[in-house]
Amino acid sequence: MYPLSRFVLLGALLTPCQALLAQTCQSDYPGTTPTERFTIQNDTVYDTQTGLTWKRCYQGLSGTDCNQGTALEFTWEQALQTAEAEAGWRLPNIKELQSIVERQCYSPALNTQVFPGDTAFNVWSSSPNAGKTGGAWFVYFYTGTAYGDGRNNAWQVRLVRSGQ
Repeated sequence: MYPLSRFVLLGALLTPCQALLAQTCQSDYPGTTPTERFTIQNDTVYDTQTGLTWKRCYQGLSGTDCNQGTALEFTWEQALQTAEAEAGWRLPNIKELQSIVERQCYSPALNTQVFPGDTAFNVWSSSPNAGKTGGAWFVYFYTGTAYGDGRNNAWQVRLVRSGQ
């Protein structure tokens, strides 16, 4: 098994090159986030399965295809503060964040029709990592895997709220 630092480093190295990588999906594997499950409402997405409403774009991005602006990166504490500053929005817990992972795909492991312009590999959750002092959980969206690591890493944020 590779140490977590290799995956974090891999994500850090791949992020600038993502434009060169194409999403790959395996049609022989059942999809986990079919487009029909979501209701797209301008800059938000309602998930009919979980009852959660997501921002379509990461913090710092906007536009129909999330292609305007720059995706911002935050430490875990900064991510929590950013979510608090957005009235009605919050940082998702790790289970909520994993609920939008598309297991049929990688690079990114996300339904890009619902969440376009994905540029993030590491995305914070609000869940602290009880097994690691000073750690918190994030999803590595290249593969859709959850990891717990240091809160001082700077990663992207996708906000959520309950209901429509």
